[in-house]
Formats: sequence, C-alpha cells, structure tokens
Amino acid sequence: MRSSEAEESTAYPTLSDAQLTLLRSYGTARELSVGEVVYSPADEHNDLVVVLAGEIEVHDESQEPAAVLGGFGPGTFVGELNLLTGQRPFVTARVTRAGAAATIPIGRLRDLLARETELADLLVKAMIARRRLRLADERSPIVVVGSATSEGTLALRTFLNRNSMPYRFLDADVDADVPATVTADDLPAVIVPDRVLRRATPAVLAEALGLDGGSDDDGPYDVAVVGAGPAGLAAAVYGASEGLRVVVFDAIAPGGQAGTSSRIENYLGFPDGISGTELTSRAAIQALRFGAALRTPCRITGIESADGTFAVTLTDGSRTVVRAVVVAVGAEYRRLPLDGWDRFEGSGIYFAATELEAGLCAGAEVVVLGGGNSAGQAALYLARRCSRVTVVIRRESLEESMSRYLIDRIDADDRIVVAANTEISAVRGNDHLTSVELRDKRTGQIHEAKVRALFCFIGARPGTAWLPGEIQRDEDGFVLTDVELPASGERHRFPYETSADGVFAAGDVRRGSMKRVAAAVGEGSSVIRSVHQYLGLTVSTRQA
Repeated sequence: MRSSEAEESTAYPTLSDAQLTLLRSYGTARELSVGEVVYSPADEHNDLVVVLAGEIEVHDESQEPAAVLGGFGPGTFVGELNLLTGQRPFVTARVTRAGAAATIPIGRLRDLLARETELADLLVKAMIARRRLRLADERSPIVVVGSATSEGTLALRTFLNRNSMPYRFLDADVDADVPATVTADDLPAVIVPDRVLRRATPAVLAEALGLDGGSDDDGPYDVAVVGAGPAGLAAAVYGASEGLRVVVFDAIAPGGQAGTSSRIENYLGFPDGISGTELTSRAAIQALRFGAALRTPCRITGIESADGTFAVTLTDGSRTVVRAVVVAVGAEYRRLPLDGWDRFEGSGIYFAATELEAGLCAGAEVVVLGGGNSAGQAALYLARRCSRVTVVIRRESLEESMSRYLIDRIDADDRIVVAANTEISAVRGNDHLTSVELRDKRTGQIHEAKVRALFCFIGARPGTAWLPGEIQRDEDGFVLTDVELPASGERHRFPYETSADGVFAAGDVRRGSMKRVAAAVGEGSSVIRSVHQYLGLTVSTRQA
C-alpha cells in the first residue's frame, strides 16, 4: 500500500459494530434529514458526529461552486483535529441522504479519550491523518493575502504553520487572482469563511478561528504553564495525563525555538530525524488529547500570589486563577545592534529555517550567522533550496561549538562555505534585505555579500523580564531553582521550584539547563512531580 493510500485508510476508518455501540454510549441520538446542516463556519464549535445510517457530505462553500471534500456513510464519523484544538469549523457538513447519527459533544469526547484507550487511538490517528491530508490539499477556505517580503505576512503564515492549519497564500506583489475586495491598505489580510480580516495579526486570526483558547474559566486551574516549547508541552502532557487541570500560554504559537528547527536528528527514538514543527505539534496534540487548554498567541504581563493561588494576567487585562505556575518561556533571540536590523526582521532577516523561510529565498544566496547546532542544521537544510550558503562565525572554526556529525556534513556540501573569524558589520536594503557587510576580524577587510536572507542563530537570552521581583535570577536573567538558591531558613525547595513558593521553572529559562530539546522535555516532565508535592503540601497546610 502506497503512503498516500495508507494515510487515506487511517483518516477514514470504518468502525466496527462494537466500536459504534461504544460511541453511541457517549453520544446523543438524532435523526438526519436531507439538506440539514450539521455544522458550518457560522458555528463556534462542532460535535463529533457518528453516522449510523444515511450520508453526510463535507463542503467548502466559500468557493464557487462549492467543493466537496468528502462523504461519510454508515460506520464512519465526521470531524477532525479541530475537535481537540477548539478551532471553529471552516467547512460545512450537510446531510445528503436521510438517516441517523450519534453526536458526541466535546466534553463527552474528552471523557471517551481518557477512558477508552483503543478507540481513542483510532479516533485521534484519524483526526491527525485528516488534517495532514488537508494540509496537502491546495484548496482551503483560509487565504492569506500579503507580500512575501512583509514581516506581518510572515507572522501570519508562521502562526498557521505552527498550528498545522491548512491555508492558501496569495502574494499581492505578483499574484493576479487577489480578490478585488482586498486593497493594498488591507494588507496583510486573511480571508476566512465568514469575513475578511484586514490588517490582520496572529491574535486577531486566532480569535477568528477559535484558536485562542477562549476564557471560559469555571474555577482555578491546578497549574499554568507559561511557554509552549518542549519543556512547557512536556509539563502539559504529564500534568494533564496525571489528572491535573492544566492551561498553557504562549506568546507566539506551540513549539518554542524547537519549533523553528528544520531538522532534529539527535532526539531519542527518531533515527531518521524529525522537524521541530512536527515534534512539537505532536506534543501539542498529545496535551490537548489529555485535556490541557492551550491559549496562543497571548503574552503574560505578570503573576500575583494571594491566598494560596496565583492570578496570571495577560496583556488584554484578563486574569486566570491557578494553584501553581511552571515558567517554561525559554529564551528570546539575540540580535545584532546594527542600523536597519529591526526593519529587516521578517523581511530578509529570520530566526528560523523552516520550509516557509527557505521557500522565500529559494535559488538565492543566503547567510547563516552562528556556529551552534541550530546554525548547522539550518545551513544544511537551506543548502537544499539555495544556491549558496555562507556560515559566518567569529571563531577560528566550528569545532568549538558544533556537533561533529554536522561539521562533517557541512564540509561535504559544496554549496556551503564557512567564513571563520568574520563578523557582520552592516545590513542593507530598501524594503527587503539585499546585502550584508562581512568584516574579517584578523585583517579588517570588508566584503559586501549580495544575499536574499540572513538567518540568525547567535543564541538567546531568557525572557524573564515579566516575572515578579521575588523570583531570583542570575546576572543574565536565568531563573534560579532549588539547590541554585541561596540557603535560607524557609522550607526545603522542591526540585525546579524558584524562590517563590509554587512557582517552578523548567527548560532553557532555568540556570543550569542543558539547552537541548531532550533535556527540556525531561525537565518539563519531571517538574510535574514537584507540582504534585507542592499542591499536596498546600492542601495539608489548609487542613492543619
């Protein structure tokens, strides 16, 4: 069976009688009438629909004529990954042959996923496979309209990519089929099934699609995880799977810096390697499956402690009450203090080398700045698409900072050149980066390189400025935890606990962390044990 056929088989399974009986026990019976709309983009959410008799067709009615995306007969179910992510439906499900169905609302579906392991595996695998097929389909009711060289457009496309959302992109600079209803003043714009989002931002788009997680709190969460990189997602998976009520916040999208990696080859269990986006999107789905809430993009402005709980405040002023906090914000990219640098970010200067960014400079010359593993992975990935890749490092060689297997591959690739003892002294261009100035540190000689893009991988600093003052940090801003903290007369700190009771840190934000994906996952998993201990201590204290 070919891979595409296998994907189709996984995406559209025929359920057995026993599986149908089990699904009916979680749902509500309903009759299906011809022409009836089961759900559409006008709905805030949809149920999982199990077809018992009759037929339901799924259409994209934003197109003329409406595109038929699939038909579902007896023994199948209608629904995909949005049932876990909370995203609004962007297609229409309509009854084409009368019959009967069982509808399972999201609350009951989560109960099923927690209790019925075998059936849950089948349903989740099908949902993921359906989303993959949709990503491979060039048809989509979500259309991003903007300039390929625009930072705002790149932010929208990055958000959709990191959330594994299918969409089409129309380059307003070159594509002739940009709708007349979208003008230059509207860019970047996003066309969704029920409206046009003008001068769109990821936050506006997330709200329109229902990907912002909402704010329907019905009581305190057990733990808030701030940051959805590998450490934060691991904490969410382990916390939610162990019965904690978990909410995850991220300022951009799931994945963190790992989500920007084109390929991770030294992560345990993936001998063929895996992209950072694929690894972290799987983790996000896993967390959602166990019931964690994911809110993105949203930025935390502070946390306040009162009466044994914390209030987490967002930039929009909303507050979420939690019993413990795990800080897993990772770090913020370092930049060069050069004139014009800010202007070219997203328009020639990038901090990720995924398929999206590589596509923007295909066939051109590019520069990769940095000598670590992330820079090496980026250089190798970009060399597949670009005519020449120059790796710029300040050191004598890559030996001091890069893994041997990456160095060997770079040496063997004639499209990659290493410029050692070199620094970038200027960036130039108009609306888009067109050249960089390279300075030889030994001779002072200047060379101007004509390039389409500069990929920056020179490390990062912890994003901890928003943390309250009582949480101790070192001179670089990394958070001190447990044994790193100065001795005091207070109770013993739990592993990964900061100087503030009930606030923990995991991953790259913590001083002493290894700055590796596997280590971050380990810390995120391990911190949950300490959260349990802390929550148990607070319960005991109240009872006493």
